[in-house]
Amino acid sequence: MSDEQRPTGAEIWEEFAASGDAPARLKSRLFSRLNLEQKKEGPLASVSESKAAGRALCVFEEIMEIAPTGEAIKRMNYCRVCHARVLAENMDAAPIWWPGCPYADFQK
Repeated sequence: MSDEQRPTGAEIWEEFAASGDAPARLKSRLFSRLNLEQKKEGPLASVSESKAAGRALCVFEEIMEIAPTGEAIKRMNYCRVCHARVLAENMDAAPIWWPGCPYADFQK
């Protein structure tokens, strides 16, 4: 299969998320893996770019968006160091609820 025929991570994720049948732990692990793969393909969008594109930011991303930091810091994957990711990857009813957190959304 050529690169032009291969679905992108976003396309795979949209199809998977639309199915709604998977357990929260699986969705969380898949989301984490897709983020790692996306990082291999190039730099992630900055939190400012993500917000401008209409994506909700979690509380930590909101702080980093307004913090006086360089662009490289704003392109980090903050989920890698967040306890919500660890909880969501290991529990189907993780006690996380803040807005803008994809891992909290998987628990719904």
